[in-house]
Amino acid sequence: MWEWQLSESEVSDAQRRADSVTLHFSAVTARILGMQAGEGPSAWGYAQGLVLDLHQVQVAQWEGFAAGRIAHGRLFQAGKLVPSLPVPAQESVASVWELRFANGALLVLAAQAWQCRFAGEPRFRESYAC
Repeated sequence: MWEWQLSESEVSDAQRRADSVTLHFSAVTARILGMQAGEGPSAWGYAQGLVLDLHQVQVAQWEGFAAGRIAHGRLFQAGKLVPSLPVPAQESVASVWELRFANGALLVLAAQAWQCRFAGEPRFRESYAC
């Protein structure tokens, strides 16, 4: 099991169809959760190839080119801020996704359900940033 965060993750493509939106992430800020009892999570790093599907979407704001590094990202589920998300995961709960990209674009989506998964192996790398 993994967990990931919106901020500092990177969107390579955003596709909008009828009442759904799919975001393809080239890299996400992530860590591996303990695989065995008593084992803690790994350090934060980057995993590649995450896909996020949002269903029954209402687009509140889609300004500019919604791709690149997410400078500030927030997810609210049932009105509560969610600091990190599990992956793989599937939720059927009202959610609001606010993504402000480094290029200045803003994407705000309200969805009734979502799911995320890795497309293939996540290819995890620990961050060695100072």
